[in-house]
Amino acid sequence: MTGGFPKTCRWSRPAALAALLATACLACTIAVAAAPAISDTAYRGHIERLSSDEFAGRAPGTEGERKTLAYLEQQFRDAGLAPGNGGSYLQPVPMVEIVTQPDPTLQVRGTGGSLSLAYGNDVVMWTRRPVAESRLADAELVFAGYGIVAPEHGWNDYAGLDVRGKVAVVLVNDPGYATRDPSLFTGTTMTYYGRWTYKFEEAVRQGAAGLLVVHETGPAGYPWDVLRNGAAKPQFDLRIADPAAERLAIEGWVTQDGAQRLLALAGLDYAALKQAAAVRGFRGRPLGITASVGVRNEVRFGTSYNVVGMVPGSERPDEFFVYTAHWDHLGKAVDGDGDRIFNGAADNATGTAALIEIGRA
Repeated sequence: MTGGFPKTCRWSRPAALAALLATACLACTIAVAAAPAISDTAYRGHIERLSSDEFAGRAPGTEGERKTLAYLEQQFRDAGLAPGNGGSYLQPVPMVEIVTQPDPTLQVRGTGGSLSLAYGNDVVMWTRRPVAESRLADAELVFAGYGIVAPEHGWNDYAGLDVRGKVAVVLVNDPGYATRDPSLFTGTTMTYYGRWTYKFEEAVRQGAAGLLVVHETGPAGYPWDVLRNGAAKPQFDLRIADPAAERLAIEGWVTQDGAQRLLALAGLDYAALKQAAAVRGFRGRPLGITASVGVRNEVRFGTSYNVVGMVPGSERPDEFFVYTAHWDHLGKAVDGDGDRIFNGAADNATGTAALIEIGRA
C-alpha cells in the first residue's frame, strides 16, 4: 500500500455525488463557484492526530483500525457529509491476512553453475494465495523487459514470449523513466504500468507462475529497506473466488545486485539488457536458468472497512466525483527495542487529512 495525496476520478451512478478512500472514503460537491478556504491548522491537526501513538500505526485488523474508523466517521459526520453506504459511513471489505515465512534462499541453477539469493539481502518473496504453502521447483526464468502490455503506447514486452508456468523477471517503472523521453509513456512521470502491482497483475494474465521485479531506488521511488521491512509484515488482500487463477504462486523483488548476478549466470549483462529493454520493439527472452523457492503461510480471514461520505450533487445527481486516499499504515514492529510504532504521517495521514478538510469545505 502506497502513500500519496487524494486521487480523483469520475463515473456515472444513479444516486448522488460521492467520494471515497481506498480504505477510507469521502465525497465532495461538483459545482463550486469559488474554492473555499482550507484550514491549514485543521489539516495539520488531523495529520498529527492520525499519526500519533494513540492510533498505533493504523494497521488493518487492529485496535488502530478501530480508532481510525471511529475518528474518520466522526469527522465526516461533523463536516455534514451524508453516510455513503446506505445509512452507514462504513463499507465492509472482506480481507485475507497472510503472514509469510519464506525459504532462506532462492536457488538459481543453470548449465554454467548455480547461485543462492538470500532472503532479505537479495530478494523478498511472498504469495497472496491464501494457502498453507506455495512453492516453485526448477521453474524456468524469463526476462520480460518492463513486463508491460500497453497497446495505446504501442508496447508489448510479452510479444512472442511464453511465460506460462515460468517466472518472469522485469524492470521497475516504465521505459519513459529510463529514457527521459517525454513522448515515451509519460516520460519521468510513472504510469500505472510502471507500478509493481500492475506487473504482478499482467504476469497473471500471461499465465506466469511467478514474477520478480528488479529494484532500483531511483525508478522505484524508495530504498530496498522499504521492501525488506514491508515483506516481513502481514500482507493484506481482498478475498476472491479463485486465488489460484488470479494470484501468482510467488511474487517478489530482487535487488539490482542480485539481478546482475542472476543474469550473469545466464551469460547476460544487466546494464546492456536494461538499455535494450527501453527501446520500442524489444523482445524478451528465456534465460536458460531455473529458480526454486517456497513460502509457508499463516492465513487469517477478516473484514476491514472503507469509510464513505457524500455530498449530493445539485445539478447532476447521477454523476460522481470520487476522491480517495488510504487510511492504513504498517502498525507496529513485532519486536525490537525503543519506539516500535510506524506512525505513517506522510503515508498516508496527509492524504486522509486532506480528504476530511476537502469534505468540510
